[in-house]
Amino acid sequence: MTASPASIGSPPSARGRTPLLLGLGLAVFASVSTELLPPALILGMSSTLGVDASAVGSLVAVWAVTIVVGTVPAVRVTRHVPRKPLLVVSLVVLAVATAVVAVVPVFGVVLAARLVSALAAAVSWSVVFAYVPTLVPPARLGRAMAIVLGGGTLASVLGVPVGAALAAAGAWQWAFLGAAGVLLTSALVLAVGLPGLAGARNGGTRTRDIDRTAIPVAALLSAGALLLTGYMTLYAYIVPVLGAARIGPDGVGAVLLVAGVAGGLALLLGGALSDRYPATALLVLVAAIPTGILLAAIAPGSVLAQPLAAAGTALIGFGIGGLPPVLQARVARTASATFRPLATSLFVVILNIGIAAGSALGGSLMATAGRGAVAPVALLLTGAALAAFAALIARAGHRHSCL
Repeated sequence: MTASPASIGSPPSARGRTPLLLGLGLAVFASVSTELLPPALILGMSSTLGVDASAVGSLVAVWAVTIVVGTVPAVRVTRHVPRKPLLVVSLVVLAVATAVVAVVPVFGVVLAARLVSALAAAVSWSVVFAYVPTLVPPARLGRAMAIVLGGGTLASVLGVPVGAALAAAGAWQWAFLGAAGVLLTSALVLAVGLPGLAGARNGGTRTRDIDRTAIPVAALLSAGALLLTGYMTLYAYIVPVLGAARIGPDGVGAVLLVAGVAGGLALLLGGALSDRYPATALLVLVAAIPTGILLAAIAPGSVLAQPLAAAGTALIGFGIGGLPPVLQARVARTASATFRPLATSLFVVILNIGIAAGSALGGSLMATAGRGAVAPVALLLTGAALAAFAALIARAGHRHSCL
């Protein structure tokens, strides 16, 4: 059996875990806010930087591509570095690069700062999710993941809207400065409270050997990438999809708000339920997404078009809101202790792959076949992902029963 990474400090008490988990969640909140801010600030940034809106929009794509391409090399290069200083330094670097975006009104510099930010975020995420299993007993891993990943959900429902409000007031720079301040605060909290954690040991198993858990982890992440691609195929174009069900611009906001609330509820419930019923919780959340897409697909031809489309969107929001901690907890439980930092950091990679691939596929369908083709293709992809997850869970259960 693979040895776990060596702890080089005293583990926190039960009372001390919550502040540390909240500190990790705060880092995720600021990181995701930093990633998602440019579209909300697009007009102010384009005016200040002297570029058109599409150039500002490309800053999100640059981040996503950097995460996809750079995560694995960054994690491998830093794998021997003690985890605590690596996390603190990566958060400080991310904070400084985020502040540079706000204070240097030169697009080339901003672009370079986004590249540095994305690499620092990739490193920090790998360490964050290496720490979570060391702070809590295995029976509470799902709840701990929900607290930490709740920072990403909070970024969508709070961080980005606040940034948009600052942009409307002509102060878009304060959105990035605020994110930088939150990152520094998180770094300070974690520097003071986190126990030490060693990096990977030198020697021992050859680096070219394949970890015994890499194949089941890769299968889980591949199914997740397929699911997220199908989800984004539809959700990137949710406004025209809802329009086909006769939900106009005035009603879209209310429908998306309900979906966001449903996602928040799933996040609260999913972590705890996945600790008691890990396989069932994962399958229920995954199944909610194609079920919701199915309702959206049949809604335009129904006399109940608007309720069906709204219910479908809420189901999609429920599934995607609760999925991250449940899937991440399953990946962490599946991976060996030495492979876990890389395995859990790859979740953000498949997230960005899904965002990029799904958005591109949805756009192609919109341009060639029209909005009526988006939901059926999304349903096909997410349905296949559901079947893949079901097969993986059944195989894992069979293997466990045979031991």
